[in-house]
Amino acid sequence: MIHRQNWLDVREYLHHLKARLGRDPQTIHKYWGQLRHLLEWADDVPLHFAHRIEPVLPVYLKSARNDGKAIPLTYTTIYKTLVTVRAFMQYAQLAWSRRYRPLPPSWVLTLHPHSKPIVQLHDHQYYSLEEMQRMAAVATETLHAARAQAGACLAFLSGIRPDALASIPLQCVDLANRRLLQLPQLGIRTKNDKSGITYLLDIPELMNVVEAWDQRVRHAFTTPAALWYAPLQRDGLRLKETNRAIVGRTSMLGEDLQLICKQADVEYKSFHKLRHGHIVHARSLARTMDDVKAISQNVLHSSVVITDQVYSDLKTSQVQNAILNLGSSPDMDKDEIRRLIELLKGQLR
Repeated sequence: MIHRQNWLDVREYLHHLKARLGRDPQTIHKYWGQLRHLLEWADDVPLHFAHRIEPVLPVYLKSARNDGKAIPLTYTTIYKTLVTVRAFMQYAQLAWSRRYRPLPPSWVLTLHPHSKPIVQLHDHQYYSLEEMQRMAAVATETLHAARAQAGACLAFLSGIRPDALASIPLQCVDLANRRLLQLPQLGIRTKNDKSGITYLLDIPELMNVVEAWDQRVRHAFTTPAALWYAPLQRDGLRLKETNRAIVGRTSMLGEDLQLICKQADVEYKSFHKLRHGHIVHARSLARTMDDVKAISQNVLHSSVVITDQVYSDLKTSQVQNAILNLGSSPDMDKDEIRRLIELLKGQLR
């Protein structure tokens, strides 16, 4: 049984992060999932005696799950969980110093994975344009499938994050000008409450799907604050008009994407890989550094370095083709090379 004071301490810490540090609800939800592992590991032992518990937390996490799945947690998940637990424990020692006095500060510093797995060579995963065209070509027979198809197409066209898509209202979808208004003050949930305008790629097959869904939703609803990726009524035959997107709704996006991937005979890779696909495809069309910077700003990145390092890894075959064809293309303009160097210098300062 989970110790009551442990639970209260964790809830107080999450409230501190939300109310005083302004962390967004999605981040708080993620931290809660990670700290649940701590509570379940400690069970009925007060956390100020955590150093006495066996097995130690890093070992416990190797076989821990609280979502019903049989597979072990990944190394990355264990690492992030321990980082969150360390931050909580350090806060607890400061906020409730008398109660947490028995817990040695040196023990908190031992919260890190005991071993790192062998890194496997693998290709960067994302949805390709060809896969998206296959998804867009599916003849949907249900409202559920039509919503899934439209959501996948819009995510690829825009690179929008899953939680932003789940919460975007009609008034933020401006297809006439091929853009999304990612403005938190209008209800959309963006990472770190960042504001911006995102423009859509020009891919007619995908735009046709998005426009058909957009017309359907606007015909059904009366308020511009209603969710574009609308929930369904219990019977699955009608849309439900609401402007409230519950936290954690992104899991439904993944389930919807699995549905349309199955119908299109496309491998499911996770919803976030649509954002990866958007960036990789856009980068393949870029010709100048201005193009690259525009792509980065369009997906609300603060730096082109983030866009390049995290999202734009090439597949092994693409690297092979690029290397084999070095020297066969005209030399890049020297001024363009200088601009690229200066831009990267500025981003890395």
